Amino acid sequence: MVSMTIVAQGGAALGVAVKTKKADIKEIGYAGAFSAFCGITEPAIYGINLRFRRPFICASIASALGGFLAGLLNINMWSIIGSIIGLPSFIDLDNGITANFWYAILVTAITLFVAFGLTYVWGYNDRMEMAKKREKPKNPAKADLAK
Repeated sequence: MVSMTIVAQGGAALGVAVKTKKADIKEIGYAGAFSAFCGITEPAIYGINLRFRRPFICASIASALGGFLAGLLNINMWSIIGSIIGLPSFIDLDNGITANFWYAILVTAITLFVAFGLTYVWGYNDRMEMAKKREKPKNPAKADLAK
C-alpha cells in the first residue's frame, strides 16, 4: 500500500534529522519528513534517504513490514491520498469509522516507528558522507558548434 511507503520515507528522514548534529542536514531532514507526512516524498527521498543510502534501505524495510501488515489485516483505502494527512481515506464511505480505520492508524504508526528506529540506530551517523549530486547532462542541441 502506497501510504505505508510514504510514511516510511518520512520516518527515515525524520530519524536522520533527529540524530544529526549538522544544521544543513537537520533542516533538509525535517523538511523532507514534514512533506512526506503530507504525502510528498521527493524531498525526503532525494534530499536525504537516497543520498545517504542506508536511510532508504531502512525505509524500504519498514515499508515492506507496513505493506505486509496492511495486507494481513485486509486494510482497504477508499481514495488515493496517502501518508498521515491521508488517514481519513481509510474511513469506509458506507459504514463510517470501522476497524479498518483503526488498523490503518496502527499499521501507519508501526511503519513510522520502525523506519525511524532503524534509521536512528543503524541508518545514519554524522561521519557518513552525502553522495554528491550528479551533474546535469549536456544537451547536444545546445552545443556551441563554432568551437
